[in-house]
Amino acid sequence: MTEPMARQQPQLGDNHAPQPVAPPPLYPVSPLPVQPGSPPAIRRQGAWTLWWLCGVTLGVYYFIWYDRIGSELTAFTETPRAAWSQWWSQLIPIYNLIGLHRMAKLLNTSHAQVGSTVHVSPFVTWFWAPSWFASQTRYLQRRINTLAEIQQSTMTR
Repeated sequence: MTEPMARQQPQLGDNHAPQPVAPPPLYPVSPLPVQPGSPPAIRRQGAWTLWWLCGVTLGVYYFIWYDRIGSELTAFTETPRAAWSQWWSQLIPIYNLIGLHRMAKLLNTSHAQVGSTVHVSPFVTWFWAPSWFASQTRYLQRRINTLAEIQQSTMTR
C-alpha cells in the first residue's frame, strides 16, 4: 500500500509562501481614463429617476444622494468636507436649508472651475425647488449632469 505524500510546509525563508489576495474593490472602477492629478469623476444620474427613487424609498435615497454629491463636489473642488455636505445635515430643520444653499454655491464653484457658464441659484435650491414637489433633487442633478458631461469631454480628449 502506498502512503499519501506529506505536504511540505513553507519555511520562513521560503519565497514561495502563499501571498494574501487583495479583496475586490467595493466600488466599480470608472471607465474613464483618469490622469494623475485630475479630479475624481462626477457621477451622472437621471433627474427624474432620482426624483422617483426618492419618492419610492420614502425619502431614504435622498440622504444617500445628498451625501454622494457632497463628497463628489468637495473632492472635485478640493475643499475640505464640511458638516453641511453630510447626509445627516438634511435632518436638522433650518440647517438643511443652509446646506442646500451652500451645496448650490459649491456646484457654482465647480462649474466655474471648469469654465462653464451654468449657474445654480442658491435661492431656488433651498426655497422654490423644495416647495415645488421636492424638486431640489431634479434641479441640482441636472446641473451636476452638465458638470459630469463637461468633465467627461475634457477627460477623453
